[in-house]
Amino acid sequence: MGFLKTGGWVVLGVLLHASGAAAQIVNVQALFDEKAELGPAAAIELGGDWRTGSTELFAIRGSLVGQLRSERDVWLGVIRGEYSFASGERIVSQVLEHVRYRRRFTDQVAGEVFAQHEYNEFRRLQFRALLGAGPRFILFNEDSMGLTFGVALMVEHERLRKDGEADAGDRYTDPRVSSYLLARVKLMENINLVETVYFQPRVTRPSDLRVLNETLLAVTPNPRVTVGIGFNLTYDSAPPATVPPLDTQLRTTVGVKF
Repeated sequence: MGFLKTGGWVVLGVLLHASGAAAQIVNVQALFDEKAELGPAAAIELGGDWRTGSTELFAIRGSLVGQLRSERDVWLGVIRGEYSFASGERIVSQVLEHVRYRRRFTDQVAGEVFAQHEYNEFRRLQFRALLGAGPRFILFNEDSMGLTFGVALMVEHERLRKDGEADAGDRYTDPRVSSYLLARVKLMENINLVETVYFQPRVTRPSDLRVLNETLLAVTPNPRVTVGIGFNLTYDSAPPATVPPLDTQLRTTVGVKF
C-alpha cells in the first residue's frame, strides 16, 4: 500500500477470491512505509465486487492508514471495514482498528507497542481487544533484500456473540506470544516480493496456535501506478464453534498517484 505524499495516493482494490472468514491476525508490518519522508502520511484503500446473473453478490471494503514519522519514532493507525451480501443475505461484516508505536534505538533494534479492537460477525466475534509490546530486530537490510524479526507479549480479550451455538456469549482473556518474520526481495527494478509469517501461540497452552502467512507481489510499471497481488493463509487451531480453522484469501490492488 502506498502512502500519501504530495498529490496523494488512492488505492483501489478488487477481490479475486475469498474462502472462509477473514483472519484474526492483521499484518500491519506490510503497511509501514519505511522510505517515507518525516512527518505525516496517509493512504486509503477502497475495493468492491458486484456480480449479477447466476451469482448475486455485492461486496465493499475499505481501509484508512495513517503514519507519523520522526527521526526515531513512528506512529501507525489503521481503520478497516468490509461488508458483503450474496442473494440479499449478509455474508461478511467486520470492522478493525489498530494503533502501533515504534521507537528506534539503533539501526538494527527497535521497540513496538500496539493496541487493537475488532468486530467480526462471521467469526462470531462480538468484541476482541488486545494490547502488546516487544522488540523488533532488523537482521539484514540491503537494497535488493531485507529480513526483519519481531516478537511481542500481548494480552487479548474476546467475547463471542450470543447466538444458538454451544459457546455463545463466552469470554476469554489470554496472554499470547506474537512473533513475525518479514522478508523483502527486489526481483527486478520494478517488482518486489514481500513475505510475512506470524506465529501466535497462547502462553498457557502453546497448542492453541494462530498462524498467518502473507505473500505479496508488488509491481510498479511507472512512478504513478502500483499493482499488488497478495495471498493470505490463516490457521486457528481453536476457532469458535462453526468457524473453520483454515482461511485463504487472494486479492489484487491497484494504486494510483495523482
